[in-house]
Amino acid sequence: MLKRFIYAIIIPILSVVTVAILAISLGYIFYNVPTLGPGEGELKNLSVVLVGMAILIGTPVIAYLVVKYIK
Repeated sequence: MLKRFIYAIIIPILSVVTVAILAISLGYIFYNVPTLGPGEGELKNLSVVLVGMAILIGTPVIAYLVVKYIK
């Protein structure tokens, strides 16, 4: 009974910490992407959009390939 109670406390805390780490790391990446490349103005804004699109499209593609490889 105590073991189930501990799991009921630890699993939600780990979930919140995991989401916080992902949010902070993605925020850091998106904040620093414009400072990596040369150029001024719209090119710097476009780099953030391109990184976001790569994450948006790449994540399901990688998940599909992993599932296909496992089966």
